[in-house]
Amino acid sequence: MNTDLYPEVLATVLLFLGLWMISSRVSWSSVPVRMVVVALFVIMNVRYVWWRLQSTMPPFVIGFESLWSWFFIGLELSATLVITWHFIVLISPSRRSPEADVAEAKLRARPEAIGVDILIPTYNEPEEILQRTIDAAVAVDYPNFRVWVLDDGARDWLKQLCLASGVAYVARTERKGFKAGNLNHALTVTSNPLVSVVDADFALEPNFLWRTAGLLDDPSVGLVQTPQYFKNPDAIQYNLFGEKAWPEAQCMFSDVMQSGRDTWDNAFCYGTGFVVKRACLEEIGGFPEQTITEDLHSTYVLLSHGYKTRFLNERLSAGFATQDIGEFVLQRARWCAGSLQCLFAEGGVLRGKRLSILDRLFFLDPVLYHVGTLWTFCLLISPAIYWWFGVSPFRSDFGHLFVVFAPRMLIGIYGFYWLTDRKTIPLVSELGRIVGIYYLVSAMAKVALNPFRQSFNITSKKLDSQRTQIYWHVMRPHLLLLAITGAGILYRYGWMQGQGFYMQDNVGLMISLTIYVAWLVFFSCLICVQRPTPNGLLDTVGAVSIGSIRATMKTLFTRMFVFR
Repeated sequence: MNTDLYPEVLATVLLFLGLWMISSRVSWSSVPVRMVVVALFVIMNVRYVWWRLQSTMPPFVIGFESLWSWFFIGLELSATLVITWHFIVLISPSRRSPEADVAEAKLRARPEAIGVDILIPTYNEPEEILQRTIDAAVAVDYPNFRVWVLDDGARDWLKQLCLASGVAYVARTERKGFKAGNLNHALTVTSNPLVSVVDADFALEPNFLWRTAGLLDDPSVGLVQTPQYFKNPDAIQYNLFGEKAWPEAQCMFSDVMQSGRDTWDNAFCYGTGFVVKRACLEEIGGFPEQTITEDLHSTYVLLSHGYKTRFLNERLSAGFATQDIGEFVLQRARWCAGSLQCLFAEGGVLRGKRLSILDRLFFLDPVLYHVGTLWTFCLLISPAIYWWFGVSPFRSDFGHLFVVFAPRMLIGIYGFYWLTDRKTIPLVSELGRIVGIYYLVSAMAKVALNPFRQSFNITSKKLDSQRTQIYWHVMRPHLLLLAITGAGILYRYGWMQGQGFYMQDNVGLMISLTIYVAWLVFFSCLICVQRPTPNGLLDTVGAVSIGSIRATMKTLFTRMFVFR
């Protein structure tokens, strides 16, 4: 390390020691505090990007090393833009509960409450889960509503269950449009002014309609969304024994990011636990059927017609997270494909009419987030490329990595941890993308080749599993990458005959990156070992909603060396 970098090293160490010392003593809900953290991150990011462009890049020429380095930094800049945008969005989360209090009081004072149709779309969910959902919907404390079960599976037993539960049963002869088509068919046989959609594995709280329906009195509001709250750990938590260490993957977005977007009138619907005006749906022609993420697409179309989505951050329903890693990976691939479809769809990000520039920026966010998957993929394969071909994604020494890259990474981890109220730990949250990275890249390629030729894969919610299962089709590519990378190290060491191996350009950088990638891939392989659920999904252990870095590190360290 160059001696002229020591002052910056000392400043970096003192900065993070200071942040660590005051972190538990400041109010992280304070907007000024959050602005300081965001400003610090933006400064670090600008400094990092300037350093990358000025000091780490080869000249742009037609050649493998140059093209690889510039392609890599292009994707990295896209990912950097997304994370910076997320920090800015997190500055001032909305708090709609006082508005909901006023709206509920007005609603209760009316001589007659506005009518609501509660729609429960279903295809292959088991009876025990559906019974829970139906019972909760029937028990909603509201004077004017009707429950409809929309069966796309044409199951006789479900028809009998609905009859016994006193709810309406609707089936259709064809599954055109998948979930959106199922909902649109229901709109033709229902008539109440408000429509609520609840996924078949979610149970509403009794006060759900009192807290949401009144917010729709605002003529500019077309839809009210509530957070997704899961009673059980997701596949990442469950298979790494992290139920008590970090929250499930969607907790940060559902509890925090949606509130930040809502401040800018850009929260979006995500398919369950929402109430929408029937008149708004009729105006836009029903739920869009062109994409496999009808919830996200509906938000775009409603907004283009002048109707906002409001986000009420109260836990008014509870569902089951996908606890099976095979289903988890397929679910994320479907979300990825659907988000990218919205880039091309009529009424979407690019083709939607009457959307402001700010609206388009907000709705480009999920698109760019999934494009960031390509950068993650390139990061994973970059050690293998270096060890086999001697080509590094960029050039750097340890000194500059420590004083430029490390502070930026640490403030990103530290800032995100506190700004999201300890609901996300970035290194762990990335595992949700990395474990299914090959499926995500495949989904992106399919959308790029043919945006609208995609299938809707239903997420199966298995009740129980009595034995440990290894998902080799998910694990195998990770094992192959580890083998290729390891073989590359042996090849380069043998090619150098052990002499000058550690003196090669960027070898320190690439050894560090190799260790980091191996760590991520190793845990991705562990996630593919599916734990049994002997007591069943309905009786699964609860998961924390606030995480801990210390508990997470302890859990991961234990998981590395102890097989339970």
